[in-house]
Amino acid sequence: MAFHSHLGIADHQLLYWRAEYPPELAALFTESERQPANTRLPLQANLTEFVYGTTVARLRERLHVQGFSAARAKTELAEVLAGWKKDRPLDAFRFSEEPDVRSVEATVRQLLAMTFEEAWPSESFQPNPYDLPDALSRYMDHRSLTRLLLEWAPDQHATVFLDLSELTGPGVDLDPAHPVAGEARAEQLASLAQDAPLLVLTEGPTDARLLAAGLEVTHPHLNGYITFFDFGAASAEGGVAQLAKTVSAFVAAGVANRFVALADNDTEAHAGLANLKKQPLPKRCRVRHYPPLPALKTYPTLGPYGDEPVRADVNGRAGSLEMYLGRDVLQGEDRTLMPVQWRSWNPKLRRYQGSLADVDKKAAQDRFLRKVQIHRSGQGSGREDWDGIRAIIDTIVTAFD
Repeated sequence: MAFHSHLGIADHQLLYWRAEYPPELAALFTESERQPANTRLPLQANLTEFVYGTTVARLRERLHVQGFSAARAKTELAEVLAGWKKDRPLDAFRFSEEPDVRSVEATVRQLLAMTFEEAWPSESFQPNPYDLPDALSRYMDHRSLTRLLLEWAPDQHATVFLDLSELTGPGVDLDPAHPVAGEARAEQLASLAQDAPLLVLTEGPTDARLLAAGLEVTHPHLNGYITFFDFGAASAEGGVAQLAKTVSAFVAAGVANRFVALADNDTEAHAGLANLKKQPLPKRCRVRHYPPLPALKTYPTLGPYGDEPVRADVNGRAGSLEMYLGRDVLQGEDRTLMPVQWRSWNPKLRRYQGSLADVDKKAAQDRFLRKVQIHRSGQGSGREDWDGIRAIIDTIVTAFD
């Protein structure tokens, strides 16, 4: 009997490994995602259940924060296909001309859009489309190839599964109770920097604490894949000037981790990081600000010359983290939004710096943490506003695009 593990999407088994499994793919799953074997798959009858599964969207993001973007994967595929004339590994698929990334993509998309019965050839002389991903796996990094398959999957909510069922039972050594995914991830974290969590540096401990709490709500599947710098443990000061110093120190020290410096989207932060952004930074480092937010395009502001609130676009001028914690957090009991107070003028950028009053900042932070606690307890209404936090985490995820 042949013992195989395989990776699949929905009801398609796409990549196969004889008598083993790739630990780098196992590490993309968590032990909480272990689930019963999918009985819809024709080849899974009477097997010990040993399957890890998550969604296409979640696995995409995990690969993305590890540096396996769609662009990188397509570049690797193009390099593999460039050597097609020499090795002709894909000759059996009878492309009408030498295959390129576009023709391979079309074949895979067509395969994933079929049912299992439609995709399996009825006559032996026909090329089996399931052999195409398997053939590519001999030449590509498994994670790059998986990233392409996920990119071309028609349904981002479809299940991606790693099935180890055939590797258990008589004649094989894999213990069905063994935490394969957890162990594989633990080994990664102890080895290469690319496999380590993406490190995020913020302007201070409060931002780090609030973003870590928000991540648990909007992107819980990225816990363990993104880490916010612990300013308390490092006894580091906060502020945009200190953030710039920390980045410079990380670069000078040759810190191997991939890291993102993430600053406010206000005048002070843009001015404070202007010189840093002009410097040549290593590929492992990115400098980003909180993204523009539609809700901040018409936001009530006070001053500098009038006492009545005036609605203005505060993106890039007063976008501290508190402004991203949700409209429900920024509203008082009377349902009015906490106003931004315009403060100092920056002659270089030719715009004012704005922020909430200190008392309003503290109130917003406290309300946000209460909102997170309510979510954790399962008592949320479902109407809470997480758009700002979600936009910031998305900025982190795509920082290395």
